[in-house]
Amino acid sequence: MTETSLLEKKDLREQLSGRVEVLDNVKKLFLIPELDMMTVLQIAEYYAVDFDAIKRCYQRNKDEIDNDGTRIGTPKELTEHFVPLVKTQGYQEFGIANGITLRVPNRGIRMFSKRAILRIGMLLRDSEVAKEVRTQLLNTFEHTTVGQKTVAIDDEQGLIFNIGKAVASGDAIEIAQAAASYIAFKDRHINQLQQDNKMLSAEILSWDDRSSINKAIRVIATKLHVPFGYPWKWLYDELRYKHNIGLTNRGKAPAIQWVREDEWPLVQQSLCAICEDKGLSPSKVMAAAKLLADEKS
Repeated sequence: MTETSLLEKKDLREQLSGRVEVLDNVKKLFLIPELDMMTVLQIAEYYAVDFDAIKRCYQRNKDEIDNDGTRIGTPKELTEHFVPLVKTQGYQEFGIANGITLRVPNRGIRMFSKRAILRIGMLLRDSEVAKEVRTQLLNTFEHTTVGQKTVAIDDEQGLIFNIGKAVASGDAIEIAQAAASYIAFKDRHINQLQQDNKMLSAEILSWDDRSSINKAIRVIATKLHVPFGYPWKWLYDELRYKHNIGLTNRGKAPAIQWVREDEWPLVQQSLCAICEDKGLSPSKVMAAAKLLADEKS
């Protein structure tokens, strides 16, 4: 597998879309303070290409990149964080760091999350920085995959060895203990798979109250390094296009309040489907959401 594999295989890009730490490993990343995002011009500087190269990459892969987190930042929003240095009829200019300014047209400027910046690196062809990002991503992927498999194999082989050792000793108690340890090891893996499968079909997903979904959304956003609004958008889109439930058309935000009782299982099912699509374990997301709820109670 080479760095060009990421250019060609979307499923591989999906698996690696959360490894945003690679960006700083390759080259220092300067994000807009407090917003943790970058503009097209800043991304072009990071990848050492011209503005139009990033613009073309975005236009060709808009849906894929948008799904990782992009939005329009307006002068009004930027004013909440930074002092305007220049105001004209067409734009405002803000001081965002020592000696660094950001020019924002009155119509707004598109900003990209770290995941979206990484996604561009996986798709951008004519950039040595992007090639290095892809190479490091694959190195991380191969090391992690091999490491996980090796640990699992080593654990299982060690338990099998213990059974053989116990049999050789002729000690019935030792044999029983070794066999029980091996069965417990296998059961843990089987139970995790079964638990996630049940989560995906919403057979055992339950909530003490509907505010719990907010916690799950926060967990998803945190794990994927995207603004909280994006998991909500994914959820509403999933409901609209898969189940014909248009929550955003029913009333004022938050749209989740307009879910009818008979629709709630579909909301739960959609949330699990999003977890699966983003490479997250639904059961682990729910467990983390419960921890958040417990901390606040």
